[in-house]
Amino acid sequence: MFPLSTPAVADHPFPVAATLVAGDTEQQAQQDQLYAVKRGGKEIASKLFMAMSTEKGIHLESLLSALGALAGYACQISVREIYVEQQGRPIKEIFIVVHSKQNATTYYFGDLLNRPLVESRYSVWSLASGAMQKLGLQQLIDLHDIFKHVTDTLGSKDFGIPRIDPEHQAKETPWNYVCFLWPQLFPLAQSFCKNPTDWPIVFGVAVQEILFASKDLIAPELALRIVMESAIPMSKIYMPDQQGVDPNQLMS
Repeated sequence: MFPLSTPAVADHPFPVAATLVAGDTEQQAQQDQLYAVKRGGKEIASKLFMAMSTEKGIHLESLLSALGALAGYACQISVREIYVEQQGRPIKEIFIVVHSKQNATTYYFGDLLNRPLVESRYSVWSLASGAMQKLGLQQLIDLHDIFKHVTDTLGSKDFGIPRIDPEHQAKETPWNYVCFLWPQLFPLAQSFCKNPTDWPIVFGVAVQEILFASKDLIAPELALRIVMESAIPMSKIYMPDQQGVDPNQLMS
């Protein structure tokens, strides 16, 4: 069950969940160093697809926004675990910490955060944009514009809201997707990958799975924009205790 509000937005028929976790063997596991990451990404994509499906199908824009938001948030959790929790380094040494007086919220920036988000070989951006280029997208979206928008809207009601035409808006905000879904899906990612470096990659693979599976249902540029307009701002937030969230009510 996935009890989010459902405004009147048409759902796309999207009958592909059964194909997301097929075809792996022990031999592949030995040959492919990224086997666990790939397998975890496929499982997350399948799990979330099933959780967000209704009798009408699935709202694809919402699925892409949710996965993008989770992938972005995973980047920060990965960096935080490696450098703050494991190495014991001060939070302000790892991140540029920004406190918004406008809404009393703290946001996190920095080069270490940008690596799994947009810079490394297996960054969220590399996996998502690579999928779209393979599907024929000629002109990639402007990442600098998204980063600028995120910075300009810190503390405002526009922060974290993808700049997408109303007919393609997700049914919930990226913030809500992280709040609702992270407590359930993060343990699943951890069950496949113990190394925190791999956590953003797992969610990036899940993004890539859905992008490939939905290639005939949504324009590539729009799909990529939804993912990154959700991922980049959600890499900046931190919700340490997830108070008030009951993940058992969200997913069967």
